[in-house]
This record gives sequence, C-alpha cells and structure tokens, in this order.
Amino acid sequence: MTRASPGTVHGVFADRARATPGAVAVEDDQERLTYAELDRRATALARVMVDRGCQGGFVGVLLGRSTRTIVALLAVLKAGAAYVPLDPAYPRARLLDMIEQCGAKLVLTTADAPKRIDADMILLNEEWHDEATAPFADPERRPADPAYVMFTSGTTGRPKAVVVSHHNIVNLATRADYVELSPARTMLQFAPISFDASTFEIWGALLNGARLVVAPDDLLGSDRLGDLLTSHRVDTMWLTSALFHHVVDTDLQALGPLTQLLSGGDVLSADHVRRALTAVPGRVVVNGYGPTETTTFACCHRVSTVADADHPLPIGRAIPGARTWIMTEQGEPAADGEPGELWIAGAGVSLGYLGDPAETDRRFVPEPGRPESRAYRSGDLVRRRRGGLLEFLGRIDDQIKVRGYRIEPTEVEAALIEQPTVRQAVVTAQDLRPGDKRLIAYLVLAPGAELRVPELRRALAARLPAHLVPARYVAMDDLPLTRNGKVDRRALPVPEWRSGRG
Repeated sequence: MTRASPGTVHGVFADRARATPGAVAVEDDQERLTYAELDRRATALARVMVDRGCQGGFVGVLLGRSTRTIVALLAVLKAGAAYVPLDPAYPRARLLDMIEQCGAKLVLTTADAPKRIDADMILLNEEWHDEATAPFADPERRPADPAYVMFTSGTTGRPKAVVVSHHNIVNLATRADYVELSPARTMLQFAPISFDASTFEIWGALLNGARLVVAPDDLLGSDRLGDLLTSHRVDTMWLTSALFHHVVDTDLQALGPLTQLLSGGDVLSADHVRRALTAVPGRVVVNGYGPTETTTFACCHRVSTVADADHPLPIGRAIPGARTWIMTEQGEPAADGEPGELWIAGAGVSLGYLGDPAETDRRFVPEPGRPESRAYRSGDLVRRRRGGLLEFLGRIDDQIKVRGYRIEPTEVEAALIEQPTVRQAVVTAQDLRPGDKRLIAYLVLAPGAELRVPELRRALAARLPAHLVPARYVAMDDLPLTRNGKVDRRALPVPEWRSGRG
C-alpha cells in the first residue's frame, strides 16, 4: 500500500485499507475484493495512467456498474487526476461533448467503446488484473484539488460540468450524522456513476470501512431488488423518490433487509415513508436533499417513527459542514416562516463550473456575513418551520426534476428546435402518478409539417440521455402567452396519460 496525501479521498481510503486490509471492500455478482486487494489493483492501474501522463488532468470513466468500475475511480484519484463519469447508455454525441468540455486526456473503458468514441483509452477487459509490484508514489494532491466532474442539465443547450473537490467528498462521506456509516454496514451501489448519489454510495462506504455491494447493470428498477438485498445482506441504500414510491406501492417486502433507507431527488411522500417505517421496526428513513453543486446532500431529515413523518415532509437541517441561508428577493435573510431562495455554504460547496467563470460567479456568491466564503444559490424556494426544519416549496425558475435528475427545459427545447419540423418548443413536466414526473413537449410545427413522434424521439435520443427525452408530444397552433409576451406555462393543456404513444 502507498502513502497518499492526507485529506484526499484516496488518502482516507488508504488509511482504511491499512487498518482493515482483509475486510471486504466491494463485491458484485462476479467477484469480491478486500480493502487490500482493491488498493493494490487501483495502484496498478494508477501506475499505467501516470505513465500515460494523466496527472493533474481529467480521465473519463466509461463503465457500467461493477467492481472494476470502483477500481477505476480509485485508480484515477491515485494517479493524481479527476474522474469524469460517462454513462454507457448516453448517446455518442453526448459522450463526445462531455469529453471535449473536460479536455479528458484518457478514457478508461471496455473493448466495445472504440466504436463509440475517439480518444486515448485503456481497455479494462475482464482479464485485466495487473498487480502492483514496483514501488509507486502517489502524485501529490491537496484536499482542494478536483476529484471528479459531474454534468448537469444546462440552460444554454449544453450540459454544465460541476467540479467537485476531494474535500467536498471527504466531508460528505466521513461526517454524516443522519445515517450510520461504519465497518458493520453494507451499502448498495445502485445509482449510475454519472448520477451524484453514487458519490455518497461509493465513498460513504469505502471511507468508513463498510462493505459496498455493486448492483448489476441490468437491475434498472425494482425487479430482483429484494433478492439482491437479501443475498448480499445489504442494510443501507439510496433510492430516487419515484423508485422509492414505486417499490413501496408494489413490493414493500423487497426492502425488508434495509434498516437505513435514504431517498430524495424530488418531493418525498410522507405516507410512503410511514408505510416503509411500519414494515420494519427500527428502520430509519432519511429524506436527503442537495444539488450536484453542493456534493449530493446539503440537508437531511431523519425519520425514525411514524409520528415524525408529517406532511409535507421537510428536507430537514444542514448536514455537518454545511450552512444554509434563506434569502428574500431583496437579498436579505428571510424571517422564520417566510419563503425565500435557499443558499448553501460550507464544506460541500463545489469548485464551480468547468470553463464557465461567468456562470460560476452568477450561482456561487459570497456567503452572507462571510465574504471570504462562497454560497451556492440553489434556485429552490424554501421556508424555515418552527423548530428550524426546512420545507421545500418549489422552484424560483422553470427547472424541473425527473427521476432524480435535474433538468433545464431550455436544453431540451434547444434540441427540439434544431429539428426541421419544429418552429417553437416548450417543455414542462407533469405527474403520470404521484411522485412520477414525465416530460411533455409542446410544439408549434413548421408550415406543412406533421407531428411524427417516433422520428422526433429518435433524433433526440441521438444527442440527449434518456431522462431528457420527452414522454409526450403535443402539437399546437400557437403557444399561449402572458401579458408580458412570455410563454404561459400554466395555460398549456394537460394531456391525458394513456398507454398509447404520442
């Protein structure tokens, strides 16, 4: 094992690996690695990357869920670089754009990737198990250095690259008081690595000596979830709000082994929380809230009794290391009970947007009373209840959440308007059922054009990830306008949700 920079993600992991080298660190359906084995394998891969000159830069990780992926993420950090998670399900144009934005010098992937991207690659095939033999000194890294880049939907039609530091991750993973993370715990890694919940899953487990169980890629929903949780003795996991609601409604017993259940990404139903608590005595449900820019969680509300699951369920209080402010439109702190925009400061606030200093300065502002500290303007409308708990009220703009993903409608609208048959486009979200939002595209077509939904879907799927492709398309003669000439989104017709397409 090598000595790593203190305060970095791989430095904290190295301490764990030295303390409990024989404990199981990560497993999937194919293999199991101890902390010492994971450290050795990541070190071997890091040496290869250093030889390829990746220090100080960004490395793409184009892999699905597996133990191999965990090796790759740790190896990138050991090599003195920052990882860029690339979802294999994303269209080629999206992947190329992300790689270009980051200037990624190298991509870790598998043998089928060369057909999709044109980049310098290291292919991690099934038999890739080069063991470290020669001494290897980790390149010097500081806690303030970038650890990964996570992309979110952007208002300009391109995704925004959020740069997260080692310090941000270490604070999230090692200071949690809303959930127990210890060597006695087993965490499920269920989120795609391109989704920031994976930060909590992976490093929350590995920086605390817990066992990480990686779900297979084909476990997309609740199917087989119960068998996986039981067979691997998983007691802690995170689910999007929509999937949590769905599993509670359709197969509550599947969650049986879980004593710690975290959920978020959208409004969480108090009724579903009460049902989850009732099913397993002693279970804890945590409503987790946080933008990507503040490293997964900024606030959490821990619910351990049915009586605590009141409606509407609050998003709770700031997690350790975070500070929250509720600000009025006049830029003053709001009084208790008064709605305002949530500003988030503290150890989780990321480094900003890569290559976009103007947008960074717009959203990352001086913290009230601490001009040397930055606060992230979340755009979320909240209020402080009696007792100090924060309650989510909505957005101050048109941004929406679908299946936990943050979506800027303008990004989807820009892709639609590029289609020759579309003259105008407005995208909104509506509930198919409680807690299950879907995107709706309202279109004014070009003269003489017909609405051909399959063609539009194919065109969008070629450049946007699946969560940005609308589920319904509505053709209109004109879009309704407010007196100020803006699109009146509240006046858009509500489509009927049926099993048919369109």
